[in-house]
Amino acid sequence: MANVLMTLAEDREATTQTHFAVKYRVDENDCYDFASALIALNHDVFFVNWNDLAAGKFTRMFHQNGRRFVEPVALADMDSIFVYKMEGFYFDLPRFHRMVRTFERSGALVINDPRTIRHNINKRYYWDLASAGVRISPVAPIDGGLRERLSKGERFVLKPLLGERGHAVILASEPADLAKVRGKECLFIAQKFMPEIREGERSLVFLGTQFQHAVIKRPAANNPEEFRCNESLGGTVAVYEPRADELEYALSILNAYQSLGYPVHFSRIDLIDAEAGPTLVEAELLNPSIYANYSRRGQEFGEQIAIYFDQLMNRHAKLKPMTAVWSAQLVG
Repeated sequence: MANVLMTLAEDREATTQTHFAVKYRVDENDCYDFASALIALNHDVFFVNWNDLAAGKFTRMFHQNGRRFVEPVALADMDSIFVYKMEGFYFDLPRFHRMVRTFERSGALVINDPRTIRHNINKRYYWDLASAGVRISPVAPIDGGLRERLSKGERFVLKPLLGERGHAVILASEPADLAKVRGKECLFIAQKFMPEIREGERSLVFLGTQFQHAVIKRPAANNPEEFRCNESLGGTVAVYEPRADELEYALSILNAYQSLGYPVHFSRIDLIDAEAGPTLVEAELLNPSIYANYSRRGQEFGEQIAIYFDQLMNRHAKLKPMTAVWSAQLVG
């Protein structure tokens, strides 16, 4: 039996003494399926709101096995910490990084690896993946060169280097559009607009390098200028069966992360079908919505993730005594 902690984006107003409510419908059933499958393997599952972490411990903790709030368990007693969903963390990144460091120091298995989390939180990862040979939607800094390209008719999507859920994303069609980020150019990245996005963004979910399921997300059909696929902006989601070349391409991205020294256990790879072939839009290794229930695989995926996490925890437990020996040797 192990203790598993999951951070969730809580709908605090809907939470009761016997139910931990989740903010977004897309995530709700998935996280409950994950927990049920882990409980079936005799693990204790605890839900927390990341905002409740203070001075190295949580002030509130929900025990999903017993469906009730309990006296918070010390992080040192956790076997695994799943950094799954957080609400608003991009607006308080110093605090978020403190949380990750706290988890790292607890001795628990942290998923995804803290190194991977820190790397993925900043969209500069595009350049690292490109240097590793991954085909990406071309990116550029916001500078005079970009202004010139806009004046020649190219279009770019301006994205915050630190951001999520389409927040502050802008479609730039002419140099005048750069005024929207004036004085903040260093905080944004320009990604070449690819009209293929209207045909759908494919989202492939993996545990490690094992493909699980996929969906296709499309922008709102009634707005031909919309390029964002977020459901909150009218986007739609449907089950998708990826082609062999899309699967191979997504795996090449995960292998590139490994080669860069960033282990990946839980991921969603977003790509489009461009003229050059499958092309990366986003690599979501932090806070991803997984769409398992959209794929009609919620319970099945819950069972798969529980088995995968169980195996990771077993390996981690075997390594901990050796780590303690090494630490003692270093101290001595």
